Amino acid sequence: MPALTFLAVVGLMLVAMLFVADKTLENGPPPIVTNDRVGLPKPWHPGTIQAQTPAPAPDTTSQAILADQPKSSPEPPPKISAAARAARAEASQNRHAQPNYYPQNFFDRFSLRGD
Repeated sequence: MPALTFLAVVGLMLVAMLFVADKTLENGPPPIVTNDRVGLPKPWHPGTIQAQTPAPAPDTTSQAILADQPKSSPEPPPKISAAARAARAEASQNRHAQPNYYPQNFFDRFSLRGD
């Protein structure tokens, strides 16, 4: 507890020194003022707005632009043969069968039973 008492006394002395220094030291010169603006700046409003000529219409008749346009009637997807469907079904069934990486006694390996 002597440490807490010491810290309290030192803290009070430092605060008292701040008050004494504030009263005894003279105030310095006023801060240098560079302009008379106070607060937020005035909102900017542009002067006269010059009307610009509109951009020319793009040339949409060139072959490159017409080739890049999406087709209105997409081609139907190709037909999948019955053999391909059967192979896909078999592959999806095999995908869900996962090998057992951990033996059944995985947790017993780290036990203290002595096995």
